[in-house]
Amino acid sequence: MFCPKCATEYQAGVTICADCDVPLVAELPAAAADDLIEAEEILATYNVGDILMIKSLLDANHIPYLLHGETFAVVDPLIQPARLLVPPAWAAQVRELLQGLDLNYRGISAERRELSDDDDDDDNAGGAAPA
Repeated sequence: MFCPKCATEYQAGVTICADCDVPLVAELPAAAADDLIEAEEILATYNVGDILMIKSLLDANHIPYLLHGETFAVVDPLIQPARLLVPPAWAAQVRELLQGLDLNYRGISAERRELSDDDDDDDNAGGAAPA
C-alpha cells in the first residue's frame, strides 16, 4: 500500500497515510517526471542548511521540485552545487516563497558588510597593536 500524496509505502492492512491523512492505494500512479523535463532552475547552493530549509518549505506547500545533486557533500563539495529545479508553472510561486529567506547561496552569504574599526581590532588580537 502506498500514499498517493507522499509516496510512502505501508504494510498490508494499513489504509490511511499517517502523515497526509489520505486513503492509501495499491499502486502509485505513473511518475509525473514530464513536469520536470522543462524545469526552471531557481537557485544553486553548496549549503546543506539551505537545502534542508528549502525542501521543508516546498514539501509543506506540496510544490513539485527536484534538488539535483543534493547529496554532493558525500562525494566532493567542489564538484557541483545542488540545483533547485521546478516546473515552469511553479517558478514564480517558489521564488516568492523563498524571497524572504536568509539563504547562503554557494556557501557564501549574499549580503556584503563592511568591517567596522572594532572588527579590525579583533583581527589584531594577540598580535602587534595597529599603527
